[in-house]
Amino acid sequence: MATVTDRSEPLAVAGETEEKLVNLFFVLCKNARIIDKNNPSFKRQCANFRELLLALFVESSEVTIKIISGRYFVNHKLTHFDDHRLPGAAAIVGEWEAIGLAGVSFLPGVSEAEVERLFSFLAGLKPTADNLENLSEALKTYRQPSIQFLSAEQLKPEKPLVTEEIRRQFRARARSAFFQAMSTVEENIANMVQGRDINTSKTKRVIRSLIDHIAQDEQSLLELTAIKDFDDYTYIHSTNVCVYALTVGIRLDLDRARLSQLGFSALFHDIGKIKLPADLIKKPEAYDENDWIQMQQHPQLGAKTILRNMKLEAHTARAARAAFEHHINADFTGYPRLHHAKRPPNLFSRIVSIVDSFDALTSGRVYMRHPIPPDKVLKKMYYQMNTKFDPFLLKIFSNIIGIYPAGTLVLLTTDEIALVLTNNETDKARPYVKIVGNRQGLLPTPEWADLSIPEHAHRKIARMIDPSCYGLDIKDFILTD
Repeated sequence: MATVTDRSEPLAVAGETEEKLVNLFFVLCKNARIIDKNNPSFKRQCANFRELLLALFVESSEVTIKIISGRYFVNHKLTHFDDHRLPGAAAIVGEWEAIGLAGVSFLPGVSEAEVERLFSFLAGLKPTADNLENLSEALKTYRQPSIQFLSAEQLKPEKPLVTEEIRRQFRARARSAFFQAMSTVEENIANMVQGRDINTSKTKRVIRSLIDHIAQDEQSLLELTAIKDFDDYTYIHSTNVCVYALTVGIRLDLDRARLSQLGFSALFHDIGKIKLPADLIKKPEAYDENDWIQMQQHPQLGAKTILRNMKLEAHTARAARAAFEHHINADFTGYPRLHHAKRPPNLFSRIVSIVDSFDALTSGRVYMRHPIPPDKVLKKMYYQMNTKFDPFLLKIFSNIIGIYPAGTLVLLTTDEIALVLTNNETDKARPYVKIVGNRQGLLPTPEWADLSIPEHAHRKIARMIDPSCYGLDIKDFILTD
């Protein structure tokens, strides 16, 4: 196998060309196993792959596709690629791990013939208990002028892959996608109020962007859902519900088509509220019986609004059903009341029901005039699990939120105040945080700390804190680095 040239270049987030390259690489790995090497479609895909390589050679003398600690890179750039999103890719990668293969390096002189031979060779790497040694030797002796293999040992990281700078890039891109989604909700609502057509194509593009960000780094988007005090609650609530729902969908391993439909349904789940009086939505006092009667009309109004204002296709049909069903409980209580042909709410509706309730209760808007801390909301929802929510989906969502949700402020045992950025999967009590203050006040330059490593063993989370009790605005910490 080849010698790794240079790993000192700082990590960055991949661009569109790198994303296309790594995705096509695994498409070809899969297709080479089921399509003849002389098939015109296979040859065309190989030619397209080489064209992408040539585009990257403009800025680099070598293009390497590599897998390090379960993450996929093109040179030093971290991609969005998730091997569970492309059927068969995870199995192929698992086979490579068995024989020590972790990457492929391409040099500028690579030809289409070399590319075709590469994927034909990779298609034959099917390890069994009897051939591991032979396949490992075949990798070492494989010879093509412009293509070389890289081993897992060669690519073993010398330091953490996701550096502070990478986290900053993730968070910046997540903010862009999040606020674009909010803007799209605002635009769609304005169009519906004024009787104009809805730009469903733009909405789908925004949702695809959210899917990509969540697949790569869900915590950066979940962090933004902690911001509850935007002027118009409808926009932020719809966006939060969309982010939460997509995160659940990705944990369920839904394919991209169904994720897109789920995100679309979540984004429009409360659209029926635009048909209700504005003073009802923004009423500061508790609702009386007449207020509740009006509010309980919004699921039917939502379904009708979607069907009247959008072209009927899979996305809109699913969105209309989710809008209608998201307040119908598992035991058929809730609203609207079903008097005949009682059918359980579908999967999307059950997901939206959970995440909608969580965001509403933690926001302190419309249904609850005072926000409830996330841990207490989840306890309340677990108490209602058997009658109101799907137990399996609620457990998945609870695992996503974690003990200390991304975007919450916590007090450390060192009397420091920190913003939770990323949950640690191996120890959820010790997340990755940004320390923003101490006994002397707010820090001019926040300190980023992974509480799971020995360096920060002296720091533990004492409890979550309400920023308003300290005169703090959570936006100040989430929206700046």
